[in-house]
Amino acid sequence: MNSNKYLNTKNFAYNVPFWMYDIDNKQLITSPFIPSDIKDMKGISLTETDIPGLNFQPINYGGGKNRHISFTLPLLKKNNTAGNVLVLKQFENLRNQATGMFGMFSGQFKPNPRVLFNYGVGSVPLVWWVPKCDFTHKQGWVNQMGMPMYSEIEIELILDESHALYKAEEAFRKFASLAGMAQGILDVYNSQHGKRPY
Repeated sequence: MNSNKYLNTKNFAYNVPFWMYDIDNKQLITSPFIPSDIKDMKGISLTETDIPGLNFQPINYGGGKNRHISFTLPLLKKNNTAGNVLVLKQFENLRNQATGMFGMFSGQFKPNPRVLFNYGVGSVPLVWWVPKCDFTHKQGWVNQMGMPMYSEIEIELILDESHALYKAEEAFRKFASLAGMAQGILDVYNSQHGKRPY
């Protein structure tokens, strides 16, 4: 009997592709390619305080830091016309001031766009700021028109915890962690009885 039957799904002929929604320019960015390893970081601010005469330093909690994720996405399009430029320009929007779906020109004090994203990070779709979106155009991958065909997009995102969607993530975290406790106990039981825990 499969103890994980409630967590398994049928095999489908498709997978959820890489996706990211540019909220301020109202554009869906998607790709058949998947990112490299996704680095997911959230620091905790703790201060060790020197107290004369003590044999240790009391630790004071200073707060949580912002959640950062970063990854590299390959962008490949082999042709003799535009190369990968059409999708590349969607990412270029992320490092310039937002102009909306049909706007063309930026203006003073307009912020860069935020994105809706959750691919591969185990969260509900959340709103992120984009502090980094760098391109590496690979050597030799330029078509007859001089357009890049293969580029690597280095992206860093910072979570906007002030957005209302973060409340959904907090609720999801609580329920999922409680279910995870039960799942962990079940996996230990299965492993001690000759069953695979994964």
